[in-house]
Amino acid sequence: MELVVTPFMKGDRIQRTHFTLNRLYLGIAVLLSTCACGWTQTNSGATLQGRVLDSATQHPLPFVNIMIEGSDRGAVSDSDGRFILSDLPPARIDLQLTYIGYAPHRLDDLNLSPGLELDLGDIYLEVEAVHLSEVVVTPGSFSVMGNAPLSRQTLTEEEIKNMSYAEDITRAVARLPGVSSNDFSSKFTVRGGETDEVLITLDGMELYEPFHQRDFAGGLFSIVDIDAIQGVDLLTGGFPAEYGNRQSAVFAMTSRDVQAPRTELGLSIMNARLYREAIFAGGRGEYLVSLRRGMLDKSFQLIGEEENMPSFHDELVKVSYQLSLTHTLSTYLLNAGDRTAIRDIAPEGQDVHDTRYNNLYAWTTLESVFSPALLSRTTLYGAQIWQNRQGHTAKYELSDKLNFDLSDKRDFQYAGLKQEWRWELSDHVYAKAGFELRSLRSAYDYGYTLWDIRINADTLLINYSDSVDLHIRPDGVLGSVYFSGRARLTPKLFLETGLRHDQASYSADNLWSPRISLAYAFSANTFLRAAWGRYYQIQSLNDLDVNHATTSFDPAQLSTHSILGFEHVFQRGLKLRTEAYLKEISNLSPNYQNLRDPWEVFPEARNDQIRLQYDGARSAGLEVYLVYDVGKRFSWWLNYALANTKENITAIDYAGLLIRRTGWLPRINNQRHTLNLDVNYRPNERWHLNLSWQYYEGWPMTIYDYNFQYLDNGDLHFYPEHQVFRGKEYPPYHRMDLRANRHFQLARGEVSAFVHIINLYNRENLRKFDLDVTDDSGNTVPDGHGGYIYPHDDKMWFGILPVIGVSWNF
Repeated sequence: MELVVTPFMKGDRIQRTHFTLNRLYLGIAVLLSTCACGWTQTNSGATLQGRVLDSATQHPLPFVNIMIEGSDRGAVSDSDGRFILSDLPPARIDLQLTYIGYAPHRLDDLNLSPGLELDLGDIYLEVEAVHLSEVVVTPGSFSVMGNAPLSRQTLTEEEIKNMSYAEDITRAVARLPGVSSNDFSSKFTVRGGETDEVLITLDGMELYEPFHQRDFAGGLFSIVDIDAIQGVDLLTGGFPAEYGNRQSAVFAMTSRDVQAPRTELGLSIMNARLYREAIFAGGRGEYLVSLRRGMLDKSFQLIGEEENMPSFHDELVKVSYQLSLTHTLSTYLLNAGDRTAIRDIAPEGQDVHDTRYNNLYAWTTLESVFSPALLSRTTLYGAQIWQNRQGHTAKYELSDKLNFDLSDKRDFQYAGLKQEWRWELSDHVYAKAGFELRSLRSAYDYGYTLWDIRINADTLLINYSDSVDLHIRPDGVLGSVYFSGRARLTPKLFLETGLRHDQASYSADNLWSPRISLAYAFSANTFLRAAWGRYYQIQSLNDLDVNHATTSFDPAQLSTHSILGFEHVFQRGLKLRTEAYLKEISNLSPNYQNLRDPWEVFPEARNDQIRLQYDGARSAGLEVYLVYDVGKRFSWWLNYALANTKENITAIDYAGLLIRRTGWLPRINNQRHTLNLDVNYRPNERWHLNLSWQYYEGWPMTIYDYNFQYLDNGDLHFYPEHQVFRGKEYPPYHRMDLRANRHFQLARGEVSAFVHIINLYNRENLRKFDLDVTDDSGNTVPDGHGGYIYPHDDKMWFGILPVIGVSWNF
């Protein structure tokens, strides 16, 4: 069954609906911009400026972070140490200046009035020793949005919220080096790995299923609203021993620290949302609430579409309370649900698809400060993840004659305890240690029946049938312990070593993972980093391949990372990062893939499914990342990645027609060349324009042709003949997006509106090589030689598509 994300329909209806959607979106965008023209500010704002200097040398300090406390307004000093903050509303503010290696500096109680132009003159920062806990030793580390100084962040909160796909943090990071994704899915891969090889956490809680609408290319949206996130640490390789059970990367989200009461309402084509944060108990407590509901079903109803309605919702609640000066207790509840109902019914056949998913996570964390040098974090948690997939297909078409029924119900529950300790033993030694114990249980009630007419390897049409009926209840215990130490060997050389042990009772894994990293600081703006480590990934208890009647778990897979990175900040504000890496993968489990479409909703029903066996894989690459942003009107960033990801395929099991080839072949997500470019223009505090362009190539594909035979009853039947396995490549992909953000100051709060045009020049990017056995009228086309012509019915990624949204922050 072919499932199309946009516009969720098939055949000629796709083009008609796509055209109607574009007219709908553009109409709303024009209306929004027309209304916006009437929202003008009556008062000019205040302006602050100054220059930041080193107190000892009197030299200007570039890239100093200047922030207004309690807000997201700020700037970065330029190469001469100068900064400017303009269009500020009337208020009394506190200004804080921070820069790595220097003590924070505050300017309190500045009184801003309309039209005020205040020159703060020269501001001097004092050199301060950097704590070992703040030193970044590991290469491949990206700080996104968080509290790190702007000069050391990869992408700031302002940039994230004004760039393409700003409403989904997982889509935004796809523009960082080493990260790959596609138009439809929020899921991403890192350096040639698979999507499930990325550890995704929220405030230390692992999220097993962190995406909505998983039937659509793996997941359309993150289940965590970006407004609830204060920062993200993305580690693309060589990460320390505190992170385990993932082969490729870490995506660690941190929720917001509440500074003042704030409410935000938002509405876009994609979702409606409510966000609220506040403090209570005289400042000892804080809470945040995030509520979202998907609007895709409502958007389609506006154009008369009553079928194929995907819907989703998520709710996040966090409550923190300071029990004493040394102990803070935080409690979290995260719930996310999805529902999809597909009805593709025609006289010659039908596809019916009903799926429901739900994730529920609850956890409580106690953070304790026993001394300035000794901290601990204890987390007690539990979660339940369940799904219900129901499918039915009945077809008697020229190329598909089958009956398929599926019932797939799964329930996964776990509970655990985790504790982490951090000691700053001296100015030269810093240590981390921790353990985790998790109890898990799953329930699988899975079954399908399939009858199909298929071609076998001897070119004979056969009546193929298959069925699975499994009801199993696996359970087990997962435990881990780690120790990691960081040392300042010389004033410029830092070493971090770690050892991790993971054990799983249900898979009999008993694993040790050593890791080591080095960092050398040539100066405050120039670093060389290197890392090596072993990274095991234990098969999850809820990831048993019951689709193919498997009842036992595979041994853990292993990746060995070797990374060398260099970072330099030039005097005029240009930041350069480059990294080279080698990732060697072993213990690969056999897996199933679809030759023609890897994103099938019910892959077990298709006649193009193959089983691959491996003897290792390898990913190597070079990444370059350039950023220019000194707080002025123009900023830009660019990254280029050269990569080569291959796997050694030893056997291909397939009962149909395929020209097999084995040996070292490109992996299905091989992305040989990748280029991302973003340009930002901020004419004032009210407008932010973002133009982005992306390019990649190297994805392999297997093409096919059709042939035909007659059945015993005289009916014509077409069947696929697959050509060389992964013998072709998809054409290069490229796309340009434009996003315009407008902010309006109101008597109460601020309104922000955006128009985002996806694929500005309407590039046709091939998503799936596809042939049909009939023309657009549904008739076969004879070739004049006793055969038939098979027209192309290729599927594309997004064409030009406007998306709009508005939010009110008060």
